[in-house]
Amino acid sequence: MIKKTFKISGNTFRKLDDPFENATSKKYVFYSNVNDVPDGIPMATNPREQKLTSDVAKAIESSLCSNDGYFHLKNRGIVVSAQKIIFNNKTNEVTIEFNDELSHGNIDGGHTYKIICKHKNDQPLINQYVQFEVMTGVEDIIEDLARARNTSVQVDEKPMAELAGKFDPIKEGIEGMPFFSRIAFKMNQVEQDSTTGKNLKMIDAREIVAIISMFDIEKYTPSTPPIQAYSSKASILNLYLKNPDHYRAFINIAPDIFDLYDAIETEFAEAYNSTGKRYGEKKFSGYKDGKPIAKSKFIQNDIAYKIPDGLLYPTLAAFRALVKLDQNTSKYYWTEDPLAVWKRCKNELASKIMNFSASIGDNPNKVGKDSNIWDLAYMTVSFTKQGELL
Repeated sequence: MIKKTFKISGNTFRKLDDPFENATSKKYVFYSNVNDVPDGIPMATNPREQKLTSDVAKAIESSLCSNDGYFHLKNRGIVVSAQKIIFNNKTNEVTIEFNDELSHGNIDGGHTYKIICKHKNDQPLINQYVQFEVMTGVEDIIEDLARARNTSVQVDEKPMAELAGKFDPIKEGIEGMPFFSRIAFKMNQVEQDSTTGKNLKMIDAREIVAIISMFDIEKYTPSTPPIQAYSSKASILNLYLKNPDHYRAFINIAPDIFDLYDAIETEFAEAYNSTGKRYGEKKFSGYKDGKPIAKSKFIQNDIAYKIPDGLLYPTLAAFRALVKLDQNTSKYYWTEDPLAVWKRCKNELASKIMNFSASIGDNPNKVGKDSNIWDLAYMTVSFTKQGELL
């Protein structure tokens, strides 16, 4: 048996009985200062390997080490299964007993736990707290519980879909694109540059699905914009997995979608600047005296400005106005070259989106969730015909 004792924070210990009267399971929650979290909690119950060099792990580490006092609010916390839990309200100590390492231990929050163990007792001390959720009496459902806690669409459906070949319809449309090798169809997938040996910056497969799905004119009409592609990529992936074969309809237009994405990402700011405004004055622009600050997501061109997804997605999705379905082949096609239409209307389109953004406080996230700007962008593209902006 393994016993671990925590010093907990004040009056935060809570016991939650199961709502079903005959159930044997119980749940306990409490906050602990990260420096009081003990080493050695069993990890065999966690279905994921903890890769501390991943972007997720780095974000957790950055949040913890910021010492901002909000880690317990921003982090989901640590979930464990245990044989028994004892709370001493006089000493504010909790002792957790782990009797069987196959049933008792860390279920979720393994990255958080390992990062805390790495940094606890740093000098100067990090004054942050983390939430613990402890369950007892769940031995009979431990596998289902561990899967449920870890199998969000983000962390489990993606690799499961890859194993089942469900991403093949997407791959068929973009396998010749220069960014194809950088798409992460599996969790923690890493590719290296053949010349330098350095890890490449990967692109989540969910983002690929979300971007393509915005051009699904059977689902998204002029009056029903694909806001979900911006606000919930996990939900979009879930919809995709219900009917992957439908995405073979995008094979002919998919390469152009990502070329268009790159054109918008690299030209949007200058298009706005051409109207007499200064995109670089926006806090979210990342502008540094015209110097390259990053590479464009897909084609890896140098960019001097950041274009947040909240601005880019409504802009890109507007070009579904140029998509039609060929009834004979059941494939989508362009009624006009989207890059040519972008060149004709980019100044007006960028101006309208940026003016709208300014009207709601220059918050790109709010822009991305507001149907009004998606509609306005769509209408702007719709009215651009044969070289004339009507």
